[in-house]
Amino acid sequence: MGQALSDHETVAGVLMMLVRQRAAASGGGKTSRTGLQASVPVNERPGVRRGLDALIEHGLLAMSGEDIGVTAKGKLFLAHVQRARGETPTAYEHDDKSPALLAATLQAINAEDRLGPQGPIEDLRTLPARLEGYRSERASRFSKAKGLLVLGGVAAAVAAFRLLR
Repeated sequence: MGQALSDHETVAGVLMMLVRQRAAASGGGKTSRTGLQASVPVNERPGVRRGLDALIEHGLLAMSGEDIGVTAKGKLFLAHVQRARGETPTAYEHDDKSPALLAATLQAINAEDRLGPQGPIEDLRTLPARLEGYRSERASRFSKAKGLLVLGGVAAAVAAFRLLR
């Protein structure tokens, strides 16, 4: 296993992984910042927004209109997070072992108040899994609603047909 991440690095790592996962799921290098923030539980949104702002200001994320994506510096940090978790950095991450740039990035992250945990660190670590569970629950709820809507439409069409006969 790699080295342990500080609380600030853990917060930054979770936010960076969320952006990366959503960008990969959309098939591009970026994702909607508004959509990402809206997918987070309401009580956690201010902390996520502040964290994303800090990551943008420190050059780990970049904004283009409403879209947000991971920069080369961000990929270097993601590779560090993966190594710290005992994983091999994926091909997506820029596995440049530039110690000076990484050290400066880690120092900036650890000095950034907006990247401090807003609650228990374990709640933050489970955020990606909780969002995935929420998305699948929401998707199944919408599929039930669509099924009821279609069933209601068919019933209305049958009733209208019988009345017109």
